Amino acid sequence: MITNERQYRSTRAQLDKMRQARLAIDAGDASVPAVVATAQKAALDSQVEELAEAVDLYDRLRSGEITDFEADGLQQLPDILIQARIARGMSQKELGEYIGVKEQQIQRYEAERYRSASLDRLVEVADALGIHIHKRAELLGSDDFGSFDPTSWASFPVSEMAKRGWFEDFTGTPAQARKAASTLVPSYLANAQARYASAALHRKSVRASGVVLEAALSAWEARIRQLADRDPPEAVFDPARIDDAWVAALVALTLEPNGAALAVTHLRSIGISLVVERHLPGTLLDGAAMTAFGRHAIVGLTLRHDRLDNFWFTLLHEIGHLKLHIDRDGIAAIFDDTESAATDEIEREADVFAQEALLPADNWKAAASRFTRTEQAVASDAKRFKVGQAVIAGRVRREARDYTLLRNLVGAGDVRRQFGL
Repeated sequence: MITNERQYRSTRAQLDKMRQARLAIDAGDASVPAVVATAQKAALDSQVEELAEAVDLYDRLRSGEITDFEADGLQQLPDILIQARIARGMSQKELGEYIGVKEQQIQRYEAERYRSASLDRLVEVADALGIHIHKRAELLGSDDFGSFDPTSWASFPVSEMAKRGWFEDFTGTPAQARKAASTLVPSYLANAQARYASAALHRKSVRASGVVLEAALSAWEARIRQLADRDPPEAVFDPARIDDAWVAALVALTLEPNGAALAVTHLRSIGISLVVERHLPGTLLDGAAMTAFGRHAIVGLTLRHDRLDNFWFTLLHEIGHLKLHIDRDGIAAIFDDTESAATDEIEREADVFAQEALLPADNWKAAASRFTRTEQAVASDAKRFKVGQAVIAGRVRREARDYTLLRNLVGAGDVRRQFGL
């Protein structure tokens, strides 16, 4: 079984080589005895089939297509744990951070199929991955939020929360935090204005390329609400204040060297708190839009991808949600992996809002960089349309689905610098 990206890339390369070797036999030396050629082809066909199955399984797990894992007995539990981690979009390092061990320990566990792991450790890993096992193993996913037990505190990334100092007045180690999870987590959620009274918190919408861990998402949401509540803007938020003039002024900041940082003040002017907090393992998160249960609204960003093009698109996407969707039909929070496909009308509308705000369709149709994809064309279009070069370069890369293009223009490493991170 493929367990990580390095193995995946290696297996893909090996598969390509074997397929080429198979084609070479078909077009090979006619002097090779038919029986030998047949044996060679059979051997390669078997290996190709085996590697192709492994690659296909990994692809399907990563895409979130597989959420149910059938097993004939407990001996298959290790494979289920590995597959569930991949389906969650978590690396071995992230799972280690979640339960408070080093990445190398997770690698050893998986390499030996958890043979050296204690029962307590197996339970801890299963809890961290949000697996419910009853005759079969089934991932509790984001299709039906509120499906997990809110009193199952072990499912929260307690070690990572402790490392980040999210538990106020707690000075113990991550291991001690895990033991005290049943006390620390409820207090944290209550103090963070999460209104975590029951499993039916409030209606959420989640856009992700995999299966999101709801406990981790709820922990991150609570942190964002906590930070926003510490310094709320004076202005009262009203979606109507997100008008053409205000959006145009925001987009104009893309031309400024420190425009991302300046956006904080611009959002506060109409009652929106902009909060930055790194994503937690298992959340597959770029940004979120949410109501603050009060006078103001919140945009939360993870800066998972430290590039200006991603920052501006994600920011405008979340602002689109605030204008069009938050507090309508009972939706109080929307969470986005902006690199995943927009599978519903809400996400498509927010994508269109962001695209039209940053670079209207008529301008994009007339853009030279859309066709030539050169730095000179991007610079010319940016000047012509009065928008930052990173915005245009990001649009070119996104639509071409080629992220090797225009690397020097997307502001890599510039966003976190502006926020002092």
